[in-house]
Amino acid sequence: MKSLLSTLILLVALSTAASAQMKERHAELPGVGTPSATQVDEATRQMSNQLHLNEAQFIRLRAANKIKLARLDEIQWQYESDAAMRNAKLLELESQFEAECSRILTPSQLSMYQNEQKRDSVPTAPASNEGGIG
Repeated sequence: MKSLLSTLILLVALSTAASAQMKERHAELPGVGTPSATQVDEATRQMSNQLHLNEAQFIRLRAANKIKLARLDEIQWQYESDAAMRNAKLLELESQFEAECSRILTPSQLSMYQNEQKRDSVPTAPASNEGGIG
């Protein structure tokens, strides 16, 4: 009975120590890991609604979005102090994602995606009466 109890206590102690070490590792590398399934699903669902994807396209695009979001987090963390390098890596990531989209999407869907990207990247000018006196 004593040996069973001591074995159980030893197992609990070891699992607690291992858990604490994993938490420390994640604290040291906050950007490393996989994006949440909700985040990946939301990005893919939004693209699916805009581009009217079929099921096979949805599945392939979901995998591409998962990779893109994981790499995006990694780049943001890795180059947080070097804005120029971070921007260069983000542009490279976006071009790789567009290349993958060109393999998944039809030409008309790809055109709609690119138009949406251009529209999102152009800043909107504030209305003429905003920010002024009167």
